[in-house]
Amino acid sequence: MKKYSIIFLFLLFASAAVAQQKALSSQYMSNYFLLNPAVAGYSRDLNFKAGYRNQWVGFEGAPSTFYLSGETQLFKYRNRGRKKAQAFHGAGGYIYKDVTGPTSRTGVLASYAYHVPLNRTMFLSSGVFAGVQQYSFNENKIQLANGSNEQDPVTNVGSSTSFMPDLSVGTFLHSKEFFVGVSLFQVLGNKIFEFENSQDPSRLTRHLFVSGGYNFEIDRSITVVPSVLLKYAHPAPLQADINVKGIYNFNNRRRGQNDLVWAGLSYRTEDALVGLIGGQFMEQYELNYSYDLTVSRMRHHSSGSHEITIGYRVK
Repeated sequence: MKKYSIIFLFLLFASAAVAQQKALSSQYMSNYFLLNPAVAGYSRDLNFKAGYRNQWVGFEGAPSTFYLSGETQLFKYRNRGRKKAQAFHGAGGYIYKDVTGPTSRTGVLASYAYHVPLNRTMFLSSGVFAGVQQYSFNENKIQLANGSNEQDPVTNVGSSTSFMPDLSVGTFLHSKEFFVGVSLFQVLGNKIFEFENSQDPSRLTRHLFVSGGYNFEIDRSITVVPSVLLKYAHPAPLQADINVKGIYNFNNRRRGQNDLVWAGLSYRTEDALVGLIGGQFMEQYELNYSYDLTVSRMRHHSSGSHEITIGYRVK
């Protein structure tokens, strides 16, 4: 296992330098705000969410991610008696900490979105994330064979920390029945580190996300939501998440509340099969849990991935 862990760490560091850098999440179906700044204000309520992901359990130095997010509509208007829907603003932000072996990323982002009505039920929004992120490399967590750390262009400079501005943009078409979103993260492509005897410094790679879904109302209590997410970060291959989520709404007439429970399945190409369960209680509290069953070759060395999210909503 130790041999595989060492190989795994080097592969992760290499991929972080040139390919996919944004932390993976299996529960974006419950928090699309993390994938698209134009979602801010979409639900019209004040939403706080916190999540933790422990990926590829069984590997030493495997990725772990924590985030805390919040978003809401601004300047709320009353549409009662109006013939046309009104445009509205959304704002929010989130902080995150992502650790993978010898590397770690910490970010603080603020968001703004503007939602323009196309008709009474359909809106088109545009949004932006702006902030800063810190990228760190801990040389003490790397031990090359024969004590050759000083000969490697990465480890011979020792531990390093880099701060850089971060900018992401997105657009989001939404109604009660469906949604379609496109977003581009790390637009600036900032340089992280520059190593001696290397012509290509490590940079933040741009990440493209395309998502869409539809709400099929089976009856007043059951809704089925199929959705898809496409992810691309050069030079990594295109990856797709194909999902379906079933929601059951049961009315608590005594308390005048609509509580929800849901379950879902997702397939991430060449990676994992994901199961998700969760619920919303007292119209304010939310709890989600997901488990990734690895289906790639890493299944022989990993016990899967766990992710949990808690949320609080103010109507």
